[in-house]
Amino acid sequence: MLSSPMPQEERLPRPPRVLIVDDSRAIQAIIRRALEGGVDDDDNPLPPLQIDTADDGAAALDRVAAERPDLVLSDWHMPNVGGLQLLQALRRGGHADLPVGIVTTETRAERLHEARRRGARFVLPKPFDDRALRRAVAGLLPQRAGGPALEVPELPRGSAIDSLAQLQQQLYMHLGTRGFDLRRAEQDAGLAERPTQLVALYGSAGRNGPYAIGLLDASACWLVGGIAAGASSAEIQAGMAAGLEPGPRLVDQAGRFMRACAAQLRKRSASDVPALSAVRLARQRFERLPELMARNSGRSEFSLRLPGLGQGRLAFLLV
Repeated sequence: MLSSPMPQEERLPRPPRVLIVDDSRAIQAIIRRALEGGVDDDDNPLPPLQIDTADDGAAALDRVAAERPDLVLSDWHMPNVGGLQLLQALRRGGHADLPVGIVTTETRAERLHEARRRGARFVLPKPFDDRALRRAVAGLLPQRAGGPALEVPELPRGSAIDSLAQLQQQLYMHLGTRGFDLRRAEQDAGLAERPTQLVALYGSAGRNGPYAIGLLDASACWLVGGIAAGASSAEIQAGMAAGLEPGPRLVDQAGRFMRACAAQLRKRSASDVPALSAVRLARQRFERLPELMARNSGRSEFSLRLPGLGQGRLAFLLV
C-alpha cells in the first residue's frame, strides 16, 4: 500500500542555501570545503547546507533572483560586477535583508570600512581560517525550523591577534618597506607602568564599552610614525635616544596604523566588527590599564625592530 504524502506542515525544512561568488573556481572549492568540512566536529556550528556558486556579481544577481539564497559569500575583485557593485545592486534591487559576507585579499582599512558601510555583514581576509568562516556564516543563517537558533559561542581567552603574517602585511603596507622585523614577544609585566605610549581604543557594534586596547610604546611610535611620515633616520634615532615625545605628525601616522589594525583583531563572536574609537598619546601612566590587563579576553604582544634605528613594542588586549 502506498504511503500518503507527508502533510505540508510536517515536511522537513530545506537546508540553508549559501551562494559563493568568486571568479576563481579554486577559491569556490576552498570555501565550499570549509563550509562542508568538519560536519561532526564540535567546533563546527553549521547545519548541512545547500551550496551554489557564481563566477561574478552579474551571475550572482541572476542566481539570487532565481534561487533566493539565505546568504551570499562574495569576493571583492571580480570582472564585470565586483563585490561592492553586487552589494549595491542587491540593496537597490529589493534584497536589502539578504546578508552578504565579503571574503577578500583586500586589506586597506578604508576599503574594508566602505564594504561594511555598503552593507557587508562581515569582511574576512584571504587566506582565512576555516573555523572563523564557519562561525561568521553560522551567525547569519536563519533559525532552523523546529529547533533552537544557531548559537555562536564566543572564542576562549587567548590571542588578541591570531595572524602574525597578516599584521606583518598591514605594517608593510603602512611603512612601504619590508626592512623591519616584527615578531611575537613574551608578555611584558611592566607594560602598564610605562608613562608615554600611544593608546588606541577599539569598539564593536552591539557591545557596550571598549572591545580592545592597542598600545605602542614611545619607541614603536617613533618607528611606525617616523617611517610613515618620512622622517629621516637621524631624526628618529635622535628622538629615541633622547627619550623625546613623538610629535603630532608621527603620532598621526602611528594612529593611522592602529586604525588599520582593527581588521586584525580577533572576533569573539561572528557579529563583532572591531573599529577604532579613539587614539591618543598618553603622557602619563594609564590608570585603568592594570585592571584591563588582568581581566583581558586575549592578549598579543610584538617586538618591532628596524635595523639601524632601534626597536619598540606593540600590544593588543581584548577587554
